[in-house]
Amino acid sequence: MPVEQYTSERATVALRRVADVAFGLYLILLLGANSVAAAGGPPAWLPLWRLPAAGGEWRGVGVIGLLPLVSMAAWLLHRRATTGLGALGWGWTRPGRPLALLAAVALLSLARSCFGDACDAAGMARLALLIGHGVWVYLYVVNEKPNLFWIVAAIIVLQAGAAIGQFVWQRELGLGFLGEPALDPAVKGVSVVMRGPERWLRGYGLTNHPNTAAGTLVTALLILPLCTPRAGPWGRVLAGLVFALGVAGLLTTLARWAAVCLALGLAVHALPWLRALAAGRRPPRHVVATAGLVALVGVLFLGVYGDAVVGRAVATETPVENRSLWERERDTQIAWRLLATEPWTGVGFGQYVSAARVHDAWAEVVHNTPLLWGAELGVVGLLLWGWLVAAPVLRRGAFSRHAPYTALWLGFWLLGLLYPAPHPLFELRSALLAGLVVGLVALSTAPTGGRPRGSFPSQHG
Repeated sequence: MPVEQYTSERATVALRRVADVAFGLYLILLLGANSVAAAGGPPAWLPLWRLPAAGGEWRGVGVIGLLPLVSMAAWLLHRRATTGLGALGWGWTRPGRPLALLAAVALLSLARSCFGDACDAAGMARLALLIGHGVWVYLYVVNEKPNLFWIVAAIIVLQAGAAIGQFVWQRELGLGFLGEPALDPAVKGVSVVMRGPERWLRGYGLTNHPNTAAGTLVTALLILPLCTPRAGPWGRVLAGLVFALGVAGLLTTLARWAAVCLALGLAVHALPWLRALAAGRRPPRHVVATAGLVALVGVLFLGVYGDAVVGRAVATETPVENRSLWERERDTQIAWRLLATEPWTGVGFGQYVSAARVHDAWAEVVHNTPLLWGAELGVVGLLLWGWLVAAPVLRRGAFSRHAPYTALWLGFWLLGLLYPAPHPLFELRSALLAGLVVGLVALSTAPTGGRPRGSFPSQHG
């Protein structure tokens, strides 16, 4: 082999490796730790410049922000040297169309404000950055089918491990460099549950709220079965242990709706196995073992912390739960009022809080993503959310050969019925997770079944 050709091939392999490493490292740091720059986690390390953040503020962003640029540059150079840039594809586009239209409507909403005296240049730049992140992750997943197992496993271990430690020891773990907030259950504003007469800290993971950690874990847990490694039984054992750890972490967040979404996703995922069981065929042994381990985790958690679960799920008459439910009801009523007032144009993208506080000075973002879209963008935002959820579900095989992807899709987007996220145009975490989820579902019609490189073959195909 000529020296020039050998050198060129080595350079091409190196480019692909750089693209993969930068891609994986960025996702682990932004999803496995705190993605909010103001929290002092990875985005704030060694700040180099200031970028627009939520609320119209500008925050310092550091060297971690270079990873997407490094990954994209290396990837495009690799592609140019191999298959050519013209070979890049979009995969199955039906799942992503509603999101593309939502992004267009949001951009138009911001542009409309610029015809008046309230042009939000920072909001436009932030929206462009969020869209760019989501599209980058989506295209990389669709075209390169990266091995997501180690990325997803690292995210689960980081978030679940931190949440479990916080819940057991009832304090933060000293991981402020990863964006862990200060956590004292006696301090007002820290999310707690009543465990008998005691204020008991919920697991935050490496996020700003237990529900955020729970949403991340639900998504990662539903992705994990789609990228379990081929590496024989030990790979499946490792995947089972990571899955059980993730469930334990989710339990410590005491996030009720997230637990429902995970249960719904797992039920959809299990449909083909239940049909096979009814036909006299047993599920794979690693699936049975994982289910048994998860059941054991649940029993142990209820045995030790059952009173905390009761304080969260049953004893809703406590002052802590009463206040939470009252605030959600207040914000929901305000959101419906805003939608009724501006049904066609909405109050404007990113303007929900300011519009809501005209009605109540203490109003916060409504804990309902479709209602938030409707209040800001009008009826079209509400309809786009419905189309988004239904798009990949209304297809042949959605609950048979495509069941794992339907499970992921429903488990992820239905979180928004009681949470203000996932909202890929509102926060970076949601943009990255949406890129992963939409990319994987867009690959589900491919001959490989959308499985990333190195993944274990699906038992549903």
